[in-house]
Amino acid sequence: MLQIPDVVKGLLILICVFVPLEKIFAIHKYNLWREGWITDLCYYLSGYFIGRGTAQLLTKFAFLSQDSMLVLSTFMTQQSIGLQVFISILIADLSFYFAHRLLHTVPWLWRFHAIHHSSTHIDWLATVRVHPVEQFFTKTCQMIPLYWLGFSTEALAIYAIFSSAIAFFIHANIRISFPILKWIIATPEFHHWHHDQVSNLGTKNFAVQLPIIDYIFGTYYMPKDELPTEYGTKLETSTNYLNYLVYPFEDVAKNIFK
Repeated sequence: MLQIPDVVKGLLILICVFVPLEKIFAIHKYNLWREGWITDLCYYLSGYFIGRGTAQLLTKFAFLSQDSMLVLSTFMTQQSIGLQVFISILIADLSFYFAHRLLHTVPWLWRFHAIHHSSTHIDWLATVRVHPVEQFFTKTCQMIPLYWLGFSTEALAIYAIFSSAIAFFIHANIRISFPILKWIIATPEFHHWHHDQVSNLGTKNFAVQLPIIDYIFGTYYMPKDELPTEYGTKLETSTNYLNYLVYPFEDVAKNIFK
């Protein structure tokens, strides 16, 4: 019997879920084969394997350095799965919030993150346009605290599924009203403003799961009954996976070989 690789299964599931939703509830009318879809497909495929490799590496590192966190990890495993998942979401998104701010404020880190913001079409597939260095950086910031604190395997598995699902959800090109939910969980309405080009709001809405974090730190922005109309950044490279891959290192190379 033909075995379909997990990376392909995941892609098929995403297509079956988000393509119909974006067709019915579209914010902006995009063609299915919109500009940059091949680039984003390359990022999806490479990101899948880089993500798995990163997770394995971080697990080994956390295991070797966990002794100092033994008391906290013992306490955490005694809690219910529901409480562990809730705390893991809070800790991971708080960690991501500050990592995300660094990506926007440290010039060299911004060169990596600018690639994610280069998408002029924000939809579910644009989620994966993330440079491998940024992927490793943010994943490390999110997961090391969770590994150190000793969350159960079940809680981490649930968090991983939730984290992946909401990442695709908040980038999706869907206009659906979430009157109460939008104050509790990040939504497309919330995250699309972070990608807005016209208002230059890259300094707002850094959290990707809990909007309350942005509200606490004064970076929350979501005007009523409005949505962004233009996305993207101006990069000195064409829409090409390999060009984006080397883009952050161009200045370093110029200084070395000038």
